[in-house]
Amino acid sequence: MDATTKRNRHDVVAGGIFIAIAAFFAIQGARYEFGTAIKMGPGFFPVVLAFFLGALGVAVIFGGLRKPAEVAAGPVPWRAILLISLALALFAAGARTLGLVPLVFLCTAITALASPKNTAISAIIMGLVMAGLCYLVFKIGLAVTIPTFGPVFGF
Repeated sequence: MDATTKRNRHDVVAGGIFIAIAAFFAIQGARYEFGTAIKMGPGFFPVVLAFFLGALGVAVIFGGLRKPAEVAAGPVPWRAILLISLALALFAAGARTLGLVPLVFLCTAITALASPKNTAISAIIMGLVMAGLCYLVFKIGLAVTIPTFGPVFGF
């Protein structure tokens, strides 16, 4: 198997995974009231996002089948795998105790460090920006009842 066939297979599999995830969320979202674009029901957002994810999956599959490009296999990015997994585990473990702002800051900074092109300073800046944006969108804009700072901080 040459590199072209391998790349095509990876893109086709990735597109298939996107479509499978989209189908799962569309089916789950269809259980709820859909509503309209003006008055959205609880099923509107997951179904619409699932549609876009499915469309992206189709595009990835067609792109993988149409563009046979030589791709040399490089080393496994263990640092990225470890740091992104750590950020996901931290998000799952700290969702109730840390609160929105610290959790988004930590997860974004850790994920940013997964790239060797980012420095600790750039990761901190990205974390601060994302935490600020999430605060503005979720706490101020949408009035979501997630605590800004969790019980770990004594607030």
